[in-house]
Amino acid sequence: MSGAGERDIDLLIVEDNADDARYVSRLIHESATNDGGEGGDGLLEITSIDHVDRLGDALEYVRTHAPDVILLDLQLPDSSGLETVETMVASTPAVPVVVLTGQNDTDVGVEAIQRGAQDYLVKGTITAALLRRTLRYAIERKRNQRELVDRNHRLALLNQIVRQDIRNDVSMIVGWGDQLRTQVDADGETALEALLEATQHVVDLTDTAAEVMDVIAADSSTPAVTAGPDGGAGVAVEPCDLTDLLETEVARLRAEHTVDLTLECEREGGAGEALSVAGSPMLASVFRHLLSNAIRHNDNDRPTITVTVEADDASASVTVTDDGVGIPDRQKALLVDPERRFDGRSGMGVGLYLVTTVLEEIGGRIDIENNYPQGTAVTVTLERVGKR
Repeated sequence: MSGAGERDIDLLIVEDNADDARYVSRLIHESATNDGGEGGDGLLEITSIDHVDRLGDALEYVRTHAPDVILLDLQLPDSSGLETVETMVASTPAVPVVVLTGQNDTDVGVEAIQRGAQDYLVKGTITAALLRRTLRYAIERKRNQRELVDRNHRLALLNQIVRQDIRNDVSMIVGWGDQLRTQVDADGETALEALLEATQHVVDLTDTAAEVMDVIAADSSTPAVTAGPDGGAGVAVEPCDLTDLLETEVARLRAEHTVDLTLECEREGGAGEALSVAGSPMLASVFRHLLSNAIRHNDNDRPTITVTVEADDASASVTVTDDGVGIPDRQKALLVDPERRFDGRSGMGVGLYLVTTVLEEIGGRIDIENNYPQGTAVTVTLERVGKR
């Protein structure tokens, strides 16, 4: 099989009709001869064409050869219909398969794609340009699929290392450090507290990094993942009760930190009415990190933070205001600009990367302003669902 950066392509034609096989070969040779004409895109050179007329022969061929693409007729002497493509794909999952169908079998072609084929061509309508383009796109799509699978496998391994190996070891350090509290003198107490605080920060970072990897894995997954607002695969979008979510996160932060944290939100229609927004399982992490940042970037002994929720029929906005050190105007502009997300000047840590990425995937928006007389006001706007 040719490498990803090479132009030479090996094609296997599996077709029991010798005339159809010769016709396809002739189209390919014509396309190569007239490169630069109707089908000449200069991106694909089929330099080797092999032909077999039975599925059994094709399966034997791929055991010892590695074609770059297979052109497969579904009606063969020893196999017919969708079972043909299923068997072929199962035997050589790394090789893209393009199905040949009859003029009255376009529905079968679509079903063949659902069974693993990359595309289909209808006999009697094939041109040199169409053939060349279809084979080229099939190869590129298959290559992208392989890269995504490999990427997700690596992410899964990294996720395991972060979530289990690193976090377990760091948690053990925290545990042993807690036991030392009664065994150090006054001079060592300050150093121990600094050590425990830094270690806890590492635990928090590993949790955030694991969540970011979840988002990245979802964003690069197969179409089984719910499509994002831009039509691509992304974080699964589902209705979320915003009030319930915020109450949970506020309670968590109050228990973990010394902070004046107020939630101003009234449920519509009474205590049992949900404020439903387009969210995801990751939405809780968005507000957890925004609230944690408001506490972390604050020089006061007891930070004051207010969470305000406003809603209309179309959207709901959550504003987190604090009395912390604030954010320079230039940095605020960089933080809310998706094109500058990886700009070193943005000051975007892993937590804010998680926030902006999740909001982008679910169609949310973030705005950052000054909170007077000091601090920052961060507003997250989400689409309402079930309210029109």
